[in-house]
Amino acid sequence: MSTVTAFISQAFRKEGRRLVADPQQSHKTPEAAIDTARRLSDRKAGAVAFSVTGNPDVDNWEDPVILFKGGELPKELQGDDD
Repeated sequence: MSTVTAFISQAFRKEGRRLVADPQQSHKTPEAAIDTARRLSDRKAGAVAFSVTGNPDVDNWEDPVILFKGGELPKELQGDDD
């Protein structure tokens, strides 16, 4: 069993009053995920960078860890308890 950590950025765009997720982007480092999310948050409604650790062989993942939040985000990502 091998454990890996994935670093992801995710942007959100407005469609009417709804926020819609753009495709996730994978990164090699947490800094790259954060830098991308910062840039996306300037151009999109909002963006988030996060890491997730787990074993992809058995599709077993821990809860994501938020690295960056910017702009308008879905309610489940707006909390300050991250």
